[in-house]
Amino acid sequence: MKILLVTHYYPEHKSGIEIVAGNIANYIVKNHGFEIHWISSDVTKHPETPNLFCYPAKTVNFFETKLTLPYPIWDFKSLLKIWHLTDTIDIVHIHDYLYMGNLFAFLFAKIKKKPIIITQHIGFIPYKNPIARLLLAFLNNTIGRIILQNSDQVIFISENVQRYFSKITSFKRSPILIPNGFEDQYLNPLDSPEERKRVREKLNLPKDKFIFLFVGRFIEKKGLHLLKEIVKEFPEDLWIFIGWGPLSPRKWRLDNVLVFENLTMVDIIPFYQVANLLVLPSKGEGFPLVVQESMACGTPCIVSTETYNSYTPAKSLLFHATLEGNDVAKRWVEALNNIKAKYKVAEEIRHKVAAFAKEHWNMETCISKYVQITNQRLNNYILK
Repeated sequence: MKILLVTHYYPEHKSGIEIVAGNIANYIVKNHGFEIHWISSDVTKHPETPNLFCYPAKTVNFFETKLTLPYPIWDFKSLLKIWHLTDTIDIVHIHDYLYMGNLFAFLFAKIKKKPIIITQHIGFIPYKNPIARLLLAFLNNTIGRIILQNSDQVIFISENVQRYFSKITSFKRSPILIPNGFEDQYLNPLDSPEERKRVREKLNLPKDKFIFLFVGRFIEKKGLHLLKEIVKEFPEDLWIFIGWGPLSPRKWRLDNVLVFENLTMVDIIPFYQVANLLVLPSKGEGFPLVVQESMACGTPCIVSTETYNSYTPAKSLLFHATLEGNDVAKRWVEALNNIKAKYKVAEEIRHKVAAFAKEHWNMETCISKYVQITNQRLNNYILK
């Protein structure tokens, strides 16, 4: 089977959607024998492997570099490439409807009567800018509604995104919830506090300080403005920020903050393993991959109440605080102090957190659902 995969960036861009898409693509071609033709922006490159062919689209990345909005604009030849690729494949798989190349891939697939699967990661993002909020709501209620309504199968990665779009549109078939998966051989907890101290020493980190960890892009929706306020209330603790973006915590010039940029996953894993708590006050997301990765390494997480409500089975193992109303920073500081006061509780759940992640987000479990759906949608088209 030949699949046309369309994303706005390749995984080397280091954002969640493209990393998830890359994990799925690489796992499918290695373990299930599919052939994937992947077109995405040429902002970053992705290595080809057997049965995985990449077509970097010529891109103007103005909106991200100048406005911090990850929306690449593709040239005409790249859009024409989608048109020709659509002739040679059996099925089209799009990750998120909103991006330029994804929109054209949907249109061309409909014209050429190819089955379409869309994995929708993002719902509504409550931007501070009211114009941005109104624009996204308008797009979701118009273009988003039309695309999801006319796709052959819609997959959501979290419950809150599914709830949001289910209020806006109907679907050809019942949407399916498939949380992100990861290859668990790379993400494992350390056996004991003593081992975590040894790894901290190798990383040149203090062995006995409480370590708060953030992993993700340094942008508004990840809660960087809020974190800047919170960090100041914990001067005795260490805050580690791993990621990249325009709102870098380096600019805060705070003594209790360490920033690491452009790390590979191999580099990030030890930080997951030795941190006491992952802190992610993000909004407008599904269920972020970094939460799953942190939990797989045994490290508990505190997330926004919105994220907390994204995957019901994980609720008993997540801490959360709201991003709504007044005094948000104060409430988050109180929540973090409560977790620190109950440090033994957080320490005791590490093995439960890791075991849960391995059971629920194993890559093969995730991929087997994608393979089943892909075969079903293609068979339905053949039978027409």
